[in-house]
Amino acid sequence: MQRKKWVALLIVLVVFVAGITVEGLAGSYKELADTPGFSWEENVVYGSGSNKIVQLFVNGVISGEPNASGMPSMAELLAEQLRRVEEDDMVKALVLRIDSPGGEVVATDELHTRLMRLKQLRDIPIVVSMGSTAASGGYYLATAGDAIFANPNTLTGSLGVIFQLFNYNEAAAKLGVKQYAIKSGRYKDIGSPARPLTDPERQIFQSLVNESYRKFVDVIVKGRNLSRQRVLEIADGRVYSGEQAKLLGLIDEFGDLEEATRHALSLSGEQEAMVVRYNDQLSISKLLFSLKQHWSNPDPLGLAQLVQRQSSPRLLYQFIPSF
Repeated sequence: MQRKKWVALLIVLVVFVAGITVEGLAGSYKELADTPGFSWEENVVYGSGSNKIVQLFVNGVISGEPNASGMPSMAELLAEQLRRVEEDDMVKALVLRIDSPGGEVVATDELHTRLMRLKQLRDIPIVVSMGSTAASGGYYLATAGDAIFANPNTLTGSLGVIFQLFNYNEAAAKLGVKQYAIKSGRYKDIGSPARPLTDPERQIFQSLVNESYRKFVDVIVKGRNLSRQRVLEIADGRVYSGEQAKLLGLIDEFGDLEEATRHALSLSGEQEAMVVRYNDQLSISKLLFSLKQHWSNPDPLGLAQLVQRQSSPRLLYQFIPSF
């Protein structure tokens, strides 16, 4: 019995110390991640020579917000990787692997702007490789490519904008809950979830959606060299398979990441190059931080984050088939 008590005490002590260690490492990671020039190490996938072809990955929803564990957002990490590409004269081409349903309009547009700036500053080819899904904002980013590769079964398209509002007006009425807004102007509480949306308010939101939609159409017209009328015909929000997208001129070739990388090498004009990927040097701290979040997370299902996102409406270039 005495032995069991000592073992239990030892386990508690180890967990306590590990918690402090993880806290310190996580703090160090976040401090470094927030510092300009956050460093990455290059991982050579294959190839040889001094020239480089960089593979960058756009995985998941495109967001400018830190994730649930407090780590930098995907948009921030990609922007930092693109900055590294800009500063490395040995990089002769970029391959962008996209497996994303899209995401926030602002974060997507900022990444697209960074890609276009890279092309202007370095004059290097960008080849896009689509994964299982490259829809809406994922396709928005793809328009920056000089060539787009996809699988015939890739889910793409969803060309358009969506703006969703969370509303609990009827539920609140049944529960006898009321919310009063003391406001300085007629539209100060526009989109309030506590009351129905008025027609003038709907028109205001629609005008915002239309502006972002026109921007989306513009990047497709320019990036894919299609007429505006043609883009307006196919950009009605529907999704397309890779097979259908090729017939519509939305992609160029069928092929996987390796074939897209070979094409990038040919466009670069180089005979050989190392294919590299960037990995952050603090991945161990990142892992430990994630473990700590798992142990101490008061909201393991992420319900609080879901409610927060729904209560903060935003324009989305995102394929959202259901809530």
